[in-house]
Amino acid sequence: MKIYNCVLAVVMTAALAACGGGGGSGGTPGFGGSTGNGSGTSATYVVQLQLQTSAGVDLASNSFAASDSVRLLATLKTAAGAAVPNEIVTFSESGSGLLQFTPTAATALTNASGQAVIEAKAGALDALGATTVTATATLAAKPYAASRNLAVTGAVVEGVDPQTLARGVNFVSAVPADKSIVIAGAGGNGRSETAILQYKVVDGTGAAVPGVRVTFEAIPANVVTLNSTTGTTDASGVVSASVSSKTLPTSVVVKATVTGSTLLTQSDTLTVTTGTAVPGAFDLSATKFVLNRDISGDSSIIRVAVSDANGNPVADGFPVVATTTYGRVGTSDRGGCTTINGLCDIEYQVQNPRPLDGVRIPVVVTGQAFSAAAGKDVTISDTIYFNATSVSDGGLYSGNSLVTSFDGLAFDGTCKAIWTGSVGTAKGFALPAGSTLSIESLSTVASASVLSGSPVLDALNARAPEQSSPNTRTAVALTFSLTKATAPGTANLLFKLTAGTRVQQFAIPVNYPACTPAA
Repeated sequence: MKIYNCVLAVVMTAALAACGGGGGSGGTPGFGGSTGNGSGTSATYVVQLQLQTSAGVDLASNSFAASDSVRLLATLKTAAGAAVPNEIVTFSESGSGLLQFTPTAATALTNASGQAVIEAKAGALDALGATTVTATATLAAKPYAASRNLAVTGAVVEGVDPQTLARGVNFVSAVPADKSIVIAGAGGNGRSETAILQYKVVDGTGAAVPGVRVTFEAIPANVVTLNSTTGTTDASGVVSASVSSKTLPTSVVVKATVTGSTLLTQSDTLTVTTGTAVPGAFDLSATKFVLNRDISGDSSIIRVAVSDANGNPVADGFPVVATTTYGRVGTSDRGGCTTINGLCDIEYQVQNPRPLDGVRIPVVVTGQAFSAAAGKDVTISDTIYFNATSVSDGGLYSGNSLVTSFDGLAFDGTCKAIWTGSVGTAKGFALPAGSTLSIESLSTVASASVLSGSPVLDALNARAPEQSSPNTRTAVALTFSLTKATAPGTANLLFKLTAGTRVQQFAIPVNYPACTPAA
């Protein structure tokens, strides 16, 4: 009776038989073998398990597509390397039950080269994952085996409809990244009228599936132009939809559905906003309107606000240019500003040439915007006006007449009187914002103080055109007091106008009656 060494050979598995064994890499599966009795005697038989294509070419990896078939090739040899023919090799799966064997008995007889071959494929196109196959030959009641770990993937192969592999579709990204495009006709540098939305189709393991047909739908319909209603995933499983704006602001999502299935997703919300600038939504304002003509560099910040016909701020980067006939405006590198969120600032400063009293300072701010109605760029322009005055031109006025004396004041029983008028320039302008008015009495009988009107407030008539010569003098109220006015008389009052370091002084007499306070 022929005696065989008791050896169980298991290779490429996590555990070898207790009696020992050998192994190999995924590309070179190990041979079964053992020293069974611990005496150092070599195994009588060894088994090798190889993974091949259906054409008999060894696969470099341990994975194959669920849509493909592979060959499991087991080679049985003696320890000396001689082929062992006419022995039954049984193939089995000990993993997740992913495979289907042909023949279904999963057995084959070794040929003259000691090789036994069967075919294997995934039990279904969605049977994805990892498993272990084992080839076992039993000789003289002793098993000899080799194992190999395999992965079944969703990769697409020729002849298989990739639609059957898709198990999910996901929204990936949008360009522009902020998911916002401008109204048709408002595009330009940094402003896009078209968005690209990307989706990815995956299999049951999350791997990309190329070649999948996807259908797109905009919700709500007709608020944007969906440039293509279908697409096909690329090698990375990604497909893109292109959306272009129309003439109205809106928000929209784009649904992507794997054609012929219920697999779908939708994009993040895409907004369509920000049309071109319109004249009616071009606004200028400033931090100060009455400047000090005596101070070079006295300044005001012009706020430029630009919106579209829907009241939305225009897209960032809308440029405007400012010009003036007096002083300076803007900077050396930009005679205007460029909007961010529909806003930008321009600084105006006092310098030569300076205007005379009564001459306003116009600052013209201009931009160019595309008009869909006209089919071309149109000029959008507005003008803001400043005054630059000096306290040197200041005085007190009653109506439009310069006050040279105070006559006929109505003193009450406490010997007090109130006078109302205005302070400003001869041409009707206000004094520089912040100017102050004070009064010093040169008499022990009559005195006066400012009740209201000091300091001078800024005049907010920026849109009044130059030729209208607006009266922007500041209203003031003065209170007069008499002390021991036993007889009528005249007293001189010294008025002082101050703006910065510039002081303007002038004396105005007050003619008073005899007045004795009531007991």
